[in-house]
Amino acid sequence: MTSALALPENVVRDGNFAMPLPTNWSTTSTGKAGSSFRITPPDGASEAQASLAVVAVAPVNNVQPMPSEQRKMLGGVMFTDLRHTVIDRMITAGGWVVNDRQRDIGGHRVFEVIAQTPATSDGRPEQVWNYYFTEINGRVYSLVTRSSNVAYQKIAVDAEQFLSTFRPMEPRR
Repeated sequence: MTSALALPENVVRDGNFAMPLPTNWSTTSTGKAGSSFRITPPDGASEAQASLAVVAVAPVNNVQPMPSEQRKMLGGVMFTDLRHTVIDRMITAGGWVVNDRQRDIGGHRVFEVIAQTPATSDGRPEQVWNYYFTEINGRVYSLVTRSSNVAYQKIAVDAEQFLSTFRPMEPRR
């Protein structure tokens, strides 16, 4: 008789957490660089992708930033630095940043950057990229979704649902 607990297929497991995935999300790979997901949007829209990774470990120091600086930081990382990582990726992909904002999603403080890439000559539609950065247990995580403009809002709702339940374990020290 086996004692292993079988988890449903739509659960992401990476050694640090096991969490349910939104409907139509499936894990494509998991490793040290993070986890990647395939998203099959409803209504026959083109496939979308998502990735989850640790992008920074909050610095351990005794010097606390000023409150005005803390409002512009996430886990010790300045919003401008997070935004510049997205700008760099968009330059490489031929895209641009549309907007950024600070939000609260499921009790998590989140810095969101929205970007776009144009349609391509090979038929790929314009893509909307949502970068969500949040700090949990001293780690800054990045959840990135990429979808067609048609599926963008549904994918964003799913990503925000995922973030609202995101509870990774304490990092190993």
